[in-house]
Amino acid sequence: MHPLHFKVPRLKEETIRVECWDLENFFEPIHFHEEFQITLILEGGGSLFVSDSVIQFKKGEVYLFGKNLPHVFRNSGNEYQTNGQKKARAVSVFFNQDVLKHSILDIPEAYSIRRLIDLSVYGIRVSDARQEAISRKLNELPEKKLFEKFLGLLEVLECISKDNKLDFISCLGVPIHTVQENIPKINMVFDFVRNNYKEKITLMQVADLVNMSPTAFCRFFKYKSQKTFSRFLIEVRIANACKLLFQDDFNASECCYSCGYNNLSNFHKHFKSVTGMTPLEFRKNMLNTAN
Repeated sequence: MHPLHFKVPRLKEETIRVECWDLENFFEPIHFHEEFQITLILEGGGSLFVSDSVIQFKKGEVYLFGKNLPHVFRNSGNEYQTNGQKKARAVSVFFNQDVLKHSILDIPEAYSIRRLIDLSVYGIRVSDARQEAISRKLNELPEKKLFEKFLGLLEVLECISKDNKLDFISCLGVPIHTVQENIPKINMVFDFVRNNYKEKITLMQVADLVNMSPTAFCRFFKYKSQKTFSRFLIEVRIANACKLLFQDDFNASECCYSCGYNNLSNFHKHFKSVTGMTPLEFRKNMLNTAN
């Protein structure tokens, strides 16, 4: 079975995508993507497949996967179940490694980070001695805003690059893949949503865009992004609402109607589901962080 070419649903404004996973199982198919990935396992364990190799993973460990490296975390059968349900909790960071390498190309002090990125084509497990310090930094990343998140990522990479006991998982590294022909379709959907999120967007509309039935499109989008289309649309709209609240000093009502919503209570519900805060709490939090 060929690895699945997975598309990380990164927003247009994001250089770095930080995701906090709280699932029954990790994303199951063996897959690869263009983004560099760092994953901290918070709960769960089992087998990690990386290219031609298989190792065991467990809670507390940190892993790096370079661009286009096939990998998958698979929960073990019973020993990590909680109340009868397998748990998979992790913090994962995704970013374009080519963009980051270019941004530090002329900085001599960043040589070790560039070398770490190059070595990540084999998959890397951070040594036990470094895991606690790096885990602390990774757990802080979801709370960081804007440029602080970029600086936090550099700190994580710099800390890992000093680890002289890195465990390289695969001997083969990144194989040559044939990108599946339907990847342009999901790119088309992403671009359409980012450019039209202020307008009414229907499932039929985006399904027609890629010549699929609504049912087939829903399956396709979930398989490729591990999100439902409705959730992706919500996240894009709320991300832009956050930007308006902080950068342009809009109030909640103005944000609601400027980001594709026509119902204020629905906007508040979605805002809290994405950020964990109300729009007012988000603004206060951002202002306190800025000061």
